Amino acid sequence: MKSIRTIALIVASTVVLHASGESFDSLVDRMIALNPGLRSEAYAYAAQRESLRSAAMLPDPEIEGGYMWSSGEPGNKTDITVSQSMEWPGVYSAMRREARLQSKATNLSEQATIISARENARILLAEGVYLNKCHQVMVNRMECIDSLLDIATKGALRNEITLLDVEKLKLERLEVLARQTELNTQATQCISAIGAFIGSIENAKDIYNAIEDYPAEMLHPLAIYSDKLDETPEVEQSRILAEASRARSEAERRRSLPSLTAGYHFAREEGTPFHGFVAGLSIPVFSTRGKSEAARLESMAAEARAEQQAIEQRLSLESIHASAMQFKTQYESYHKVLTDSPTPRLLLRALEGGQISMMVYLIESASHTDAILRMLEIQYRYQQAMAQLARYNPGN
Repeated sequence: MKSIRTIALIVASTVVLHASGESFDSLVDRMIALNPGLRSEAYAYAAQRESLRSAAMLPDPEIEGGYMWSSGEPGNKTDITVSQSMEWPGVYSAMRREARLQSKATNLSEQATIISARENARILLAEGVYLNKCHQVMVNRMECIDSLLDIATKGALRNEITLLDVEKLKLERLEVLARQTELNTQATQCISAIGAFIGSIENAKDIYNAIEDYPAEMLHPLAIYSDKLDETPEVEQSRILAEASRARSEAERRRSLPSLTAGYHFAREEGTPFHGFVAGLSIPVFSTRGKSEAARLESMAAEARAEQQAIEQRLSLESIHASAMQFKTQYESYHKVLTDSPTPRLLLRALEGGQISMMVYLIESASHTDAILRMLEIQYRYQQAMAQLARYNPGN
């Protein structure tokens, strides 16, 4: 069984993904550019901004005309009136302020949508990196089992290895094959998810095949992320909406003042023209009852929502950062032990020297493979947390 030594290179090989020349971040940019949902959202946000432009406009002017006639004296009469109604002047300044704030909130909502899309794209690509690394581990494992099975089959013919060892290797090969099949299924699902994100399954395959490795990012202390918390679109938007609600409340309060109507009146009777001005005053005795108080209460509710949003964002940040720290620590511990670990080579030497049986070797080597897969899973969970922290990253 001296040829077993050649298997050590297979077992000890590291997980290396082939470089495609396209970075992780550039793949994220490609996915964002191809995402049809973002294009749809962009049109929707543009429509919202356009609708806000007419929010503080005067009502349309009114033109009224009339013609009266009689069979006798004094004769026929023509009337034309052009008038313009308006709220109390202070109402429009409050409405314009609300419209400006609503437009700013719309911009922030659009930013939040893009940031969330980038987060989802990063997580999808991170899943692709994880699956590719796991697949490489299982490929190495399969090559090792196939080499051992070939040696064991020949050894069994010479009565050097028992048939039980051969059968155990065959079963182990089936286990590895089942894991590979499961990984292939997960990879297909990941490609489908990328395809749904960008609206093209063919481009999704290209992006998946171009995945290299995780981005090199530093996990900062919590305080640095916290400093960016108030600048996140969600928190800032809730604060802007609270200000817009206060402006709306002020507009409703000013609507309790009279509204005005002014215009020009022309009349012609028996060939004699008459010119004049008309003015009107509408006293809001019934129409605004309760509206000012309702707007004030809604303003208070908006302020409470802004405070709640800030609290939820802070708690979410702290939770994500704590998870990232935990995964980072666990991964570093696994990586320190498993990187260039002599365990695979020592197991093969022990098997070659007859110190352990084939059964023991398969059990121990499978345990080592499971540890590598566990390390890769922890690394993937860490990258998921980093994708969520990216919105608070000082480098973004």
